Amino acid sequence: MSGLTTAEMSRILVVGTSDELASTLELAARLRAIHMIDHDGEVLGLGSPNEDADDISRRLATMRGCMSQLKSSPGSNLIRLDRVRESLSGSLSESMLSVSEDLTRLEDSSSELEQLAEQVELLERLDPLGLGLDLLQGYDSVSVNLGHVPLLAQCLGAIHGLSEDTYVFDAPGKGKEGTLAVFCESSSAGVVEKLLSEHAFQSIAVPEGDGLISDRISSLKTRASELRAEQDGLRAALKTWNDENGAMLVGGIEVLESDFEIETAPVRVATSEHAFIIEGWVLTEESEATVAALAEVATYVECTPFEMPRGRGHHFSEEEIELPPIAFQNIGPATPYELLTDAVGRPKYGRMDPTTFMFFTYPIFFGLMLGDIAYGLAIVGLAWWLSRKFSRNELVVQGSLLLFYIGVSTIVFGYLFGEFAGFEYLPHGHCDIEGIVGVAQCEAAHGHYHWEDSHTPGWVAWLTSLYPSGGELHWMGEVGFGINLAYPFHRVSSNLEDLIVLTMYLGMLHLALGMSIGFRDVYMEHGFVAAMFEKGSWLLVLSGGFLFIYAFLVSPNHTDPSYLDMLGMFTTVGLTILAIGIGMVIITLWKYESMPLPIAIGLGPLESLQVLSNTVSYVRLFAVGVVGVKIAETGNNMLYWPMVETLTDISQAGALDIVLVPILLIGWLAVHLFALVLGIFSPNVQAARLHFVEWMGKFYETGGEPFAPFGRKLINVEAD
Repeated sequence: MSGLTTAEMSRILVVGTSDELASTLELAARLRAIHMIDHDGEVLGLGSPNEDADDISRRLATMRGCMSQLKSSPGSNLIRLDRVRESLSGSLSESMLSVSEDLTRLEDSSSELEQLAEQVELLERLDPLGLGLDLLQGYDSVSVNLGHVPLLAQCLGAIHGLSEDTYVFDAPGKGKEGTLAVFCESSSAGVVEKLLSEHAFQSIAVPEGDGLISDRISSLKTRASELRAEQDGLRAALKTWNDENGAMLVGGIEVLESDFEIETAPVRVATSEHAFIIEGWVLTEESEATVAALAEVATYVECTPFEMPRGRGHHFSEEEIELPPIAFQNIGPATPYELLTDAVGRPKYGRMDPTTFMFFTYPIFFGLMLGDIAYGLAIVGLAWWLSRKFSRNELVVQGSLLLFYIGVSTIVFGYLFGEFAGFEYLPHGHCDIEGIVGVAQCEAAHGHYHWEDSHTPGWVAWLTSLYPSGGELHWMGEVGFGINLAYPFHRVSSNLEDLIVLTMYLGMLHLALGMSIGFRDVYMEHGFVAAMFEKGSWLLVLSGGFLFIYAFLVSPNHTDPSYLDMLGMFTTVGLTILAIGIGMVIITLWKYESMPLPIAIGLGPLESLQVLSNTVSYVRLFAVGVVGVKIAETGNNMLYWPMVETLTDISQAGALDIVLVPILLIGWLAVHLFALVLGIFSPNVQAARLHFVEWMGKFYETGGEPFAPFGRKLINVEAD
């Protein structure tokens, strides 16, 4: 079942003397094979971080800060590990102190520049008063009020009505506001302050210093210029250093982080005065190689395959045993879809892994909804750009592969639908015999099939050459149960109803697959009886309900007695299977879910209806796609064709029409950009919902812990 279930795991036990611990942990980190189990410290004590851990921690803090401020990036090529270690113990280590000091000085000077700017702004407001700084402070019997008012003229009028021993110096500002310096005897200070407060006076602290304000401003600006010149020099030096050493800095941090993980790993290990014990999980397929490698440095290594208890009944409790972590083992092309599985959560150990199934169904669902060659090419181009731009980011690379798959699917379905940027470019035809669809069917009925070219621009119409007979081919056939397939498949015109039916059947098949997977999982853990009641009952409800509903809907349209007899059999068999399925659901609720029997009897039929709602939910595969096509088609009809008509007969176009051409072009491109963005997000959301909610809800149980092997994977450094 490789690729369909999670990887088999084995329990590993490593025992050795204390002096073997460091070499064992170092080798384990290089192997990246052991998912370590943190010791709780109850039986034996816990180890302590090695002496180098504190030093590495300090160096990492300094280097991370420098990398963040310098915005250092990895180099285009991987750096050899021996070069990184040599640099860490030599040139890079020696220069980091200087770089850190320069960055600190740059940060300090920026703060000082901000303070200088605030002081200059304040002094420039005070300078028009014509007073020196020493005249604004230092009085014994005189009170000075220095500040800002929103209505200068009104405030001045009120002040002039006070006693003659009040002196005012003012400087107009923006609009009606202004700055005031009010001098008065200390005995009048209260009256003056009250009046000023009535006019929304905002006090300003008197700046330190003496002499003319203009001289002070000049001095501050000179200091600011010196600081900027110093900053320019520091930035130039730091840029030069970063250009030469930035990639090494990124690699050095990566290596030190790996070292730090090893140096602090003893706190996860059970230790005594003379020995240590490491417990963990390894992939069964790698267990022999891992044991052989660790046996070279540790006293004793043991590996035992984990066996999941089987057939212990429905009431099996997973708390009785410790389950292994979950590692994927999908086929290579399906790996990107692990992102979707992880978005929900890892499955429990021994359960089916939905990733490989989604590798097939997810692109089909997405392509059915978007289905446009132009948009598919755009998605493939976006995937290519992401994979080149972020080639060392594993998450982005996997995401770009996911985009590539759905982009290719969009191109394939765009070819089947005959759509490019919202244009339906294939010729359309009809038979002169009413009710007959398809060229072959028309000819078989001795009719004549008439073709009409699609209303499509030439730069799109050439795509018809990719089809047999230049696109003048339309095959249609019924494959059973009312399913009509066609080539090409005109989803927004002649095959619209067929698409609705097709999405319903896809939904039933998808749900049946989920229920079958659930049946297998329950059977493997709890036995056949539990699987039959828990999952088999829903398969019976689905199949029985389908036979009954199909016969009910189709029978009014047929008069052939033999066909009606078959439909009658469908009705009888469908109702029987449906009744058995509902009965089993009731028993499941009663026996396995511990519901009272009367409640189970009432709830069983209602619960069974959810299968119908689940199936109908797949109609979104049709609806979302048609809406997307109509958005693009509307943009073409309202913007593209008016623009083409203007350019075609430009000699008759008015000045306004010519001016509108670039506006129409921009609007048309904007509509398609919107349709593309919507086409990337909306079908993804709907496809994800159908998988996560409708399908996985029939079998999937999360709770597995991701397999995380000890040892950091180096991305920008080429390991030995």
